[in-house]
Amino acid sequence: MRLFSLLLGCIVSAVALTSSGGGGGSANQGTGTGTAAGSLTLELRDSNGVSTNVVSGSGSTLRATVRDTSGAAVRNALVTFTGDSALVLFSPSSGVALTDATGVATVQVSPATTSASGAGRLEAAATAGTSAVSNGLNYQLSASNVELSALDLGNEPLAAFANRPISVLAKVNGSLATTVPVQVAFQASCGTVSPATAVTDGTGKAASTYSASTVACAGGNVSITASASGASPLQGVLAVLAPSATNMQFVSATPQLMYLRNSVGATQSQLVFKVVDANGTPLPNQLVQVSLITNSQTGVSLGTQGNTAPVSLSSNSSGDVAVAVFAGTVPTSVQVRAALANNTNVEATSNQLTVASGLPTHRAASIAATILAIEGFTIDGVTTEITMSLADRQGNPVPDGTQVNFTAESGVLIPPTCVVGGGTSACKVTLRSQGKHPANGIVAVMAHVPGEEDFVDANANNMYDAGEAFTDLGNAYRDDNGTGAYELGEFSVPRAGAVTCVGGTNGRANTCDGAWGTVDVRAQTNIIFSTSVGTATFTSETEGTKTVAMTVLIQDLNGNSMATDSTILIPAIIGGCSPATEVNKIPNGRDPFPLKLEVTSCASGDRFSVSVTSPVSKQVSTFVVTVP
Repeated sequence: MRLFSLLLGCIVSAVALTSSGGGGGSANQGTGTGTAAGSLTLELRDSNGVSTNVVSGSGSTLRATVRDTSGAAVRNALVTFTGDSALVLFSPSSGVALTDATGVATVQVSPATTSASGAGRLEAAATAGTSAVSNGLNYQLSASNVELSALDLGNEPLAAFANRPISVLAKVNGSLATTVPVQVAFQASCGTVSPATAVTDGTGKAASTYSASTVACAGGNVSITASASGASPLQGVLAVLAPSATNMQFVSATPQLMYLRNSVGATQSQLVFKVVDANGTPLPNQLVQVSLITNSQTGVSLGTQGNTAPVSLSSNSSGDVAVAVFAGTVPTSVQVRAALANNTNVEATSNQLTVASGLPTHRAASIAATILAIEGFTIDGVTTEITMSLADRQGNPVPDGTQVNFTAESGVLIPPTCVVGGGTSACKVTLRSQGKHPANGIVAVMAHVPGEEDFVDANANNMYDAGEAFTDLGNAYRDDNGTGAYELGEFSVPRAGAVTCVGGTNGRANTCDGAWGTVDVRAQTNIIFSTSVGTATFTSETEGTKTVAMTVLIQDLNGNSMATDSTILIPAIIGGCSPATEVNKIPNGRDPFPLKLEVTSCASGDRFSVSVTSPVSKQVSTFVVTVP
């Protein structure tokens, strides 16, 4: 019985020596229980190789020893180390290592951040033989003392608007932060740093790039600061070179069209030039000399009224130089040159400005209608557009804002005035049929605008001088009955004057003033208010005894043109007659329309019809034509 008990005790002890397990060790060491599958012991050592339970900022080594059931070291066993990633980091980051010939696998363990604190547990697991073994130990994180040093901003001044790498070294507890990542923030008093926050690499260096990205940085010292949590900031100074102006640009001229001094239009233009460097970056505080490139006899001035000398100006914060140009007394083209005061090779010339006379003149004015004959004799609401076109005595456009007044013998003008705009030197209104019409269907429309009388510029100074010949125009009037002379009841624009004059176009006799000056520039057009039905007369053209062509003179009931775009159709063919024509609409005009038809295929006595359909009422007028 005693022998049996001894044997049983030996068997139990043997089993205890070979079973797998992972018991906790001391504060600095974990030792797995020996089993049939072997064992895993776990130990934490500091940077001096001394066993510890502290994970410090300078890094600690975590060692796992794997043995088999006989106590022999297990080589090439795969050991996986784990821990709370919010507290610790492993190197390698996978936390996996192989055992060496002594059965030992190691990884470096360090605080996850310099601000990480508290305690935790480290675990390790491996396979010994065919069974898993594991172990763990508790640890305490130590406080990290962070220090920044060796701020590197380069040794040479930085070119304006250029980039440069910058860096700083970080230490944790006196050692370079090779294992514990330290976040370093960079700031610059001018320009930009990218990235603004950098993390130390494996050498303990945090690196970024500084850019002198604005003109404000140029020609001065830029302060750059590196800072990290728990560390005193480091500050350095980087010199940035002043930029070099390499180009002058012409930007704008507002407006590009000016008018003579004392004209109704703009007599001043604002020119803008820009100073830039080789990268196209605007440069402030650059001294620029601006001068005129034009004939000084034209009266154009620069900077201030009457000045023709060069003007010195400094560029503003946008690199711009603005200068005023004033019109003179002679129409001309103007150019302005801008150059750096210290390098005249850096220069630019403006686009050409135009100085125009500005006031409308009578000989350059004209009036036109889109439709000369509208079906408005018995129908209200039919419209046509009336355009007044103007120019000064040199053929230049008149100023935007010039107002033209219209009057009409019948109908209504919508609106009764129009304003020149967009540099077109013209504007238009709409005439609408309504109300009582003239019996003859001819409606007079007149436009008038303040302008100047034509004159002969004998001394070529573009100004009227006493003794020069001029056209003395009488008061403007609307010639309703087309007699060419003013008659009682016709509209007239009153002006002082009683000197005998021939009147000129739409000018009342005996209303001149005998002096050159302002006048109402005027023009008239007539619009036909056509009847909806018409009449026709016929004439023939022969060769020998044979009729070869017929002309159908188509007109409305008042002897005017039928409405423009009335359609023409020859629907009936009697006796094999086939008149030929390429015209199928009444053209735009005021007079009766002669429709010529080739009738070489027709015999005497053949008949055909011509139908005309008015565009609004759709009434049809049919004329039967017999070939002689």
